[in-house]
Amino acid sequence: MALFGNRDKPLSKCFEPEMPPSLSAADLADASRLMDHWDASMGNSDAVWDCIEAIARRGGFKGSQATLMEVMDGKAAADVTQRPWRWWNEATRLAHANGNDVLTGRIFLFTHLFTAQIVTKMRAGDMMDSGLERPNEETYKSIAGIAVASLARLSPDLLIHDTATSKVEVANALNMAEQVSGVIAPRSDVRSAQPPVAPPQGDPGPFNAW
Repeated sequence: MALFGNRDKPLSKCFEPEMPPSLSAADLADASRLMDHWDASMGNSDAVWDCIEAIARRGGFKGSQATLMEVMDGKAAADVTQRPWRWWNEATRLAHANGNDVLTGRIFLFTHLFTAQIVTKMRAGDMMDSGLERPNEETYKSIAGIAVASLARLSPDLLIHDTATSKVEVANALNMAEQVSGVIAPRSDVRSAQPPVAPPQGDPGPFNAW
């Protein structure tokens, strides 16, 4: 659900579409810290909402008023509201390129849980205030596809998500990333080479209710 519907045409100025941001090692450290914050917030509704806003702000959200003013000034709504997801997509790319496969997987798990479960319970006002709406399909699949490449390099039984509400091993995270991206990682074990059975639509897999 877009916060501003289909209002993507410039009103008074001509803006070029935003390019993906350029991230640094310090940005990855921030991303890792925020994923730690996210894991710690699970099971506490107030903490979850605060963390979602912190994740959006790290990705470039400057507050609902600033978002509204950019759109009213003529910037494409999707360019503004999807800015945090562009940042997190680039964080995923950089983490994978730097061999930080655990962080890549954790960003995907956050994205997947948010998209499959959390955003469905958010009203338009919640998305506006928090700065995070559903990622567009291309970005969602991109994060998942990068995660497939990273998770395939980790031990399948490594516990990559361990919170008050759920525990997820790499093998399960990899299956979820494959289902979202449509990319299947090569398996050395013939018994595990078959594509996983997709869960019901909207089911985030082994996550418990947040």
